[in-house]
Amino acid sequence: MLSAFVMTEKRDYYEVLGVSRQADPGEIKKAFRKLALDFHPDRNPSPEAAEQFREAQEAYAILSEPEQRSRYDQFGHAGIRGQAGFNNMDDIFSGFSSIFEDFFGEGFGRTRPRRGADLLYRLDLEFREAILGCSKTISIERSQACGTCHGSGSKDGKAPRRCASCQGKGKVTRNQGFFMISQPCPMCQGQGQLIEDPCSSCRGRKTVKKKQEIDVQIPAGVDTGVRLRLSEEGEPGDDLASRGDLFVEVLVKSDPDFERDGTDLYSRVYVPYAIAVLGGEVEVPLLEGTKTVKIPSRMKSPHRAVLKGEGVSDLHRRARGDLIVEMHIATPETMSRESEDLLRQFHESMEKNATAKSSQESGGSKKKSKKKFFSF
Repeated sequence: MLSAFVMTEKRDYYEVLGVSRQADPGEIKKAFRKLALDFHPDRNPSPEAAEQFREAQEAYAILSEPEQRSRYDQFGHAGIRGQAGFNNMDDIFSGFSSIFEDFFGEGFGRTRPRRGADLLYRLDLEFREAILGCSKTISIERSQACGTCHGSGSKDGKAPRRCASCQGKGKVTRNQGFFMISQPCPMCQGQGQLIEDPCSSCRGRKTVKKKQEIDVQIPAGVDTGVRLRLSEEGEPGDDLASRGDLFVEVLVKSDPDFERDGTDLYSRVYVPYAIAVLGGEVEVPLLEGTKTVKIPSRMKSPHRAVLKGEGVSDLHRRARGDLIVEMHIATPETMSRESEDLLRQFHESMEKNATAKSSQESGGSKKKSKKKFFSF
């Protein structure tokens, strides 16, 4: 029985790059640059893209070298097999870091500087401060450049040396078959630099923790749980990377005079008995100042008054809620003898009026009944 195997035929390198056989080096380089942008694993994680990227790498490695291209033009893939040091794919990939630096700049493929970490600060506010808005100065502990080494991390101020393990890239790349796998350099922890004699104050970290004061503007209408974001007021990033953000989370204290429900406020006011009966005016406390409210005669308790626009500002639109005042008749805790006598006289007068009214209504009903009876 004969054994058989199938060999996958390589695609033509010119076809891979999408150029003609008469293409000059500039056209070849431009074509590969476009494919690298489309299929590089850092930009396109799909398995198909990884294979196309590997194929484009291999094609460019041959066609960018005049001698290799000449042999390929004469003999095809057979002409370059085992020639000019390309005994395996690892040899082809080994020089590609410099190629990408030529295309995309010196920093391509390196570990990007990390943005600084975000910070969270919890701020207690009085009720009126939250409703009306205010300015607060908070003290936070965050990192800043070490004053001893001026942020160099080195004891004598000497600049860090480039990491020999990753050549300053911050990451190392190894080949696994047709794939290139990158990971942070274990020697420099992804920094790309090594400090030989660390600063004693920051121990080579370049920064130290220090308390700093920051002014925070609190907008009117915040409530418990609201987070205010202060851009780039967090921890510093690596080298030139931006700082993180500072988030100020608000915690609002309760108030003895007001309760809040969204953008509306609620309060309770006690109306003197005489005003509740006769009608009049009372002063209603607001968040700032007072407002006069008319009381109807013979007010029923509780009585509600809605003061438009005296509530809480809406954080998301130009509007303000209402103040809903619940009014109750006040019962005096102490009274003078004269006041008690007057109240008794008032009570007796009310009793007489009630009796007389009852008699009139009773008499009227009898007459009506009698008239109705005789008419029957």
